[in-house]
Amino acid sequence: MRKVVALLSLVALLNSCASILNSRYQNVAIITESGNKILIDGKEPEVKNNKYRIRRDAKPKQVTIVKEGHKEDKFILMQNRRSYLYTFSVIPFGVLLYPMVTDRFPKAYNYPKTIDANSSLIPSIKKKESYKNIHLNKVALDIKPEDLRVTRQPYDQFQDKKDVAYNIDLDENIGLRLENTLFTLLLNETLAKNGFIDTTNRVLKGAYLNNLMVNATITKATFNEVVANSYALKNYYNHRMIYADMVIKWEVLDYFQQPIYSSEIKSLSGQYHFNNTDTVLSAVIKDAIEANFFEFMNSKKVIELLEDNSQLEIEKNLEAKVLPGPESYADNLSSAVKASVTIRNKRGHGSGFFITNQGHIVTNYHVVSDTSNLKVVLNNGMELPTKVLRVSKIHDLALLKIDEKNDFAFRLEENKNFEIGSDIYAIGTPSAEDLSQTLSKGVISGFRKLGENSSLIQTDASINSGNSGGVITDKDGNVVGVVSSKLKGFGIEGVAFCIPTQEVLEALKLKINK
Repeated sequence: MRKVVALLSLVALLNSCASILNSRYQNVAIITESGNKILIDGKEPEVKNNKYRIRRDAKPKQVTIVKEGHKEDKFILMQNRRSYLYTFSVIPFGVLLYPMVTDRFPKAYNYPKTIDANSSLIPSIKKKESYKNIHLNKVALDIKPEDLRVTRQPYDQFQDKKDVAYNIDLDENIGLRLENTLFTLLLNETLAKNGFIDTTNRVLKGAYLNNLMVNATITKATFNEVVANSYALKNYYNHRMIYADMVIKWEVLDYFQQPIYSSEIKSLSGQYHFNNTDTVLSAVIKDAIEANFFEFMNSKKVIELLEDNSQLEIEKNLEAKVLPGPESYADNLSSAVKASVTIRNKRGHGSGFFITNQGHIVTNYHVVSDTSNLKVVLNNGMELPTKVLRVSKIHDLALLKIDEKNDFAFRLEENKNFEIGSDIYAIGTPSAEDLSQTLSKGVISGFRKLGENSSLIQTDASINSGNSGGVITDKDGNVVGVVSSKLKGFGIEGVAFCIPTQEVLEALKLKINK
């Protein structure tokens, strides 16, 4: 009986040779560019003879490559190879007992001896003072069924760069949830982290020159799972990792949502230890989006758009336009209503008003930025086509012309003095077209500086989106300004703004004959 026990003990000892004899640590050569910093599980590892000392504990190691001014790159290191000492675990006795007492302990497996980590790090991009802010206009998920994939591949084939991954059913993997809100949240987080979202608590900010809009549409996504070759590592120690490749279509729009550039970018996320949690999936998706964002932002064209102030020169070089003064002008509220119009295009409507009896109309640029099917609706209901004669995108103003005379027009007079508390009236088409030329009363609440050469007049008059481009006047038809914007938000009421008359004349380079 003692001989049997001794024999079994010897067998158990031999079947654990790798675990007993193998070192607790392995020195791994990680080849990377000079200046790159290597972190393992977020910490600086011990380096010996230019090799990184990594513990054999059967836990996948997160290796992070860090370089100043670049996006971090991440990859997973696995103990995917049997130690050569494993031979002694199965010969001569282990063969008879395999797989019951096969050596499955952590030290029985090795990491690859050498890792080539010379991946090209993506330069990050931080907002410079000369760059515009970026606002997410729309984030969409437009992935066809065949463009949403999950693949699986053994780790050794992945290491050898063999393209032998195979597709698996989504249901076989974790419950994969892709939602627009998640992508929007992650993109906004990336924008904010890199300074492209204005977080100052200021209401009045330069619009056209300081802001760009961005649409992002995710069109393809592949989630790649890589698993250890060994049954023990894969099932006992969860040696799995995941990374994603993603295609995003980007579209840059100006402040008035007019498209100016588009590009489609393919990106690859870093690698993450796969533990079947939503947290890991979110990290993978965020990393792929961030890589895609930096690739997009680093393009020459996007950099040019971020710094583009050419509109300043364009508007500066506008030639003065001389217009005849009105022969019959609005000098009371009744005639002021008759001198106001509704402006319609296929996206909606705004307001405007005559400044000559020959059909010249002032409105906001954003009301006519989409010129498709542009029409002017007069106070009497007549609908007419119109031409855009000139615009100031910087000041959000436009001058239109219709081939129809109007009985009344407003006088645009320079240096008209108005005071805080003065009664004023907003005339326009709020909310719906059947509310055309609605009159609402308020007071001048304040005078606000928007920049060195720009200002706004604040009012508490009732104003809605359809009022944009409409007139603000006093009871005698003297123009205070052009309705520009309204503060929106829960509990915010009675805060609207108009562009002063003097600025309208200067921005559009108008000279009105007396």
